[in-house]
Amino acid sequence: MSIHVADSRGKSLFPTEAGPFQPDQSRQDVSLYQPANIPTIDQIKGDIAYKCVANTKRLWRDIHYTAQWGAIPNSTGMARLTLSDDDKKVRDYFVGEARSIGCSVKIDQMGNTFAILPGYNNSIPPIGMGSHLDTQPAGGRYDGILGVLSALEVLRTIKSSGVKTYAPVAAINWTNEEGARFTPGCSGSAVWATHMPISKFHSLTDSSTNFTMREALDRIGYLGSIPASHEVNRLSAHVELHIEQRRVLQDTGRKIGIVTAIQGIRWYQISIVGKRAHAGSTPMAQRADALVAAASIILFVNKKAREIGAVATVGVLTLDRPSSNTVPGVATFSLDLRHQSETLLEDFESSIRIQLDRLRAEAVKLEAARLELRMERIWHSPAVRLDDSVISCIRKATSHVVGDDLTMDMISLAGHDSALTAIRVPTAMIFVPSKDGISHAPEEFTSEEEW
Repeated sequence: MSIHVADSRGKSLFPTEAGPFQPDQSRQDVSLYQPANIPTIDQIKGDIAYKCVANTKRLWRDIHYTAQWGAIPNSTGMARLTLSDDDKKVRDYFVGEARSIGCSVKIDQMGNTFAILPGYNNSIPPIGMGSHLDTQPAGGRYDGILGVLSALEVLRTIKSSGVKTYAPVAAINWTNEEGARFTPGCSGSAVWATHMPISKFHSLTDSSTNFTMREALDRIGYLGSIPASHEVNRLSAHVELHIEQRRVLQDTGRKIGIVTAIQGIRWYQISIVGKRAHAGSTPMAQRADALVAAASIILFVNKKAREIGAVATVGVLTLDRPSSNTVPGVATFSLDLRHQSETLLEDFESSIRIQLDRLRAEAVKLEAARLELRMERIWHSPAVRLDDSVISCIRKATSHVVGDDLTMDMISLAGHDSALTAIRVPTAMIFVPSKDGISHAPEEFTSEEEW
């Protein structure tokens, strides 16, 4: 099957093909779903190709119309935190627009929303196109939003053209990708992929309102009844259009990035309990300084990351009741590790735990200076290689639209819902340029011409 959605020049923007599925339990051959008395793929292929012209001006209007929900005054910024009143409004708009063109809408127990346009053979799980509508507290209008609203535009274009796809096609809004209100992010896709249990996310608490995620879902009317599971609510494939969030495309003069892999992400919470003491009367040799121990670990992580080509970030460090003339007794900090190799990330994590053991052992030698060190992994988005068959579809489309010279293969260094869907179904991503590489900021911008 091929679906060709074209731009105003009549060039195909979005071919997707139901290529061979991987031979595991979660990926089934579409030929198994071939019923009688409907056109075959070959019979309808010619009717679909090159007949759909996407309305990019309508998509542009959609992006800026929906920006009213969560707009930061006097800027182009957005503060549409997940499951907020503004998030409900943009979700309601998405659902309403999808239903107006004949889509059925499924909402699962994580609030993931699937707008499904029927095809000839609706026994096949839908081909999904998805991203997210939530933003950072001071984010922009394009991160995630472009992916969901462009998916909606694809459905509108197919419907208005009068053609019909062989398989059903779905536009998807994944819940809480950003993780700004409930941490960690990619919550909806992680549960759908059975990468994390739903109980972990439903029990997360928003510190500003004391709502749990489950309560917040219920409050805005998006606590669906359908199990959030790829086994119950199946997809045949998943494609995500996203802004690049770097400036590689801009600097190289390329128009489209074909994402071949997404690097892995691991988040940790590291806590150190030493002994609070007087800054003047406590000899250095008798101290259990939690901040010094934290600094030692942070320096180790920084050095190790440089040596192996990973990236490591300590974004938050807190001390319990700090004072300028008191030896810190408790230090807690976050740690974000990222790399393209799961094996390397596993080795990196092991090396940090060994370093903690060394610090613990050294402190034991000083009877009055013992340290308690804990390291908890709180989030893991695996490093994934995206699906060759879906990448091939995208490559054919981009070659036709902009030519091979204006496309390039890329690895995503940021996390995405597609990293989780890739665990279960054939998945790939498309990048378009981000002006100056800015993202997660009000200045985030991608022009209409870049779509």
